[in-house]
Amino acid sequence: MRILFLVHPLQDYVSDPLYQGLVRLLGQENVVDYPSKAILHDPSAKLWFLPQIPARPHSEDEVQTLLANGFFDLVCLASYGPENLLAMSRLHNRVKFPPIAYIDGADDIRIRHELVQRYSISLYFKRDYVCGVRGRASEFWAFARLFRLNRALFDRTFPLPLSIAIDALPQFGPIPKQIDVSFTGRASHPRRVRAVDILSRMKGVTVSAAVYASHEDRKYKLKAGGLQRLFTKIWDNTRASEADQGLKKVPGDYYREIAASKIALALRGGGRCPSLRYFEIVGMGTMLLSDMPETLTPNDFVDRRHAVFCRRDLVNLDALVRHYLREEGEREAIAAEGHAHLLKYHTCERRAEYFLDICRRVL
Repeated sequence: MRILFLVHPLQDYVSDPLYQGLVRLLGQENVVDYPSKAILHDPSAKLWFLPQIPARPHSEDEVQTLLANGFFDLVCLASYGPENLLAMSRLHNRVKFPPIAYIDGADDIRIRHELVQRYSISLYFKRDYVCGVRGRASEFWAFARLFRLNRALFDRTFPLPLSIAIDALPQFGPIPKQIDVSFTGRASHPRRVRAVDILSRMKGVTVSAAVYASHEDRKYKLKAGGLQRLFTKIWDNTRASEADQGLKKVPGDYYREIAASKIALALRGGGRCPSLRYFEIVGMGTMLLSDMPETLTPNDFVDRRHAVFCRRDLVNLDALVRHYLREEGEREAIAAEGHAHLLKYHTCERRAEYFLDICRRVL
């Protein structure tokens, strides 16, 4: 399969690793990103979680010629960014397209009907995919409200969670597990702030936990009292500047903390789907403790086998942490099973296989 991958310049936690996986499976000559994305190719723009692949940029005339000659089997609209939407619009007005797949990596559950209608989207891949998570009633609500009772669109929409480039994770070798439980994250959901408050009060447990805040996070209304004071303290420490966040760790320290932890916590952020940390923890060989999934992830981790899930209100967080600190054998078995499951289903290569399998079956 030959794919035109229409991208925008900012990082996309769904489509960027997927591109890596597609290139590794199909070959670089068969996956063309346009406009050429610096973080995928340019060493000066490299991001810590993403390997790079050297590639020659293609001009718009070259891409148009390839489309006109039928070179591509699929056009993948790989984000909702303005740059690739403009490129899509210009090219679509000039030349006939093969089937189009849209990757919706946004942190929301909304279905973008305007794109589906304008470009006759053949396949829709959704990051925050909520259908089927809570049974038939939930699925009908999603079908009615999100899909507007459009059965054809519903039938060609599929979940597409994040994936991980396992070779991008640092290898520290044997490292002492000196931290009992750790958590680092942006204060993009009150649950994250509440978790830091709970962990910070645990007696006899070695904890490394902090959240950092940005201007956007201030829109979340937290309850008065300790959580509000904690959030205010965090906000004051950051001084509203992501470049001056004392609580935000650099990538090397971030991964070393996970590797040195017996248990590491991952919680939902602005969207409902798992964050990259959800997969990073397991990739580093540490036991994942997460809130219950709110979106559908194909081949997700199984509770008490590959990871441990706490209640969304966190009332059992303290008890779970203490249990798995005591039960070392259980904890290490879950970490090992989770790592094996990650390699089988959630690397960028495996996510690309899942994507291609759906394209071949449906198109």
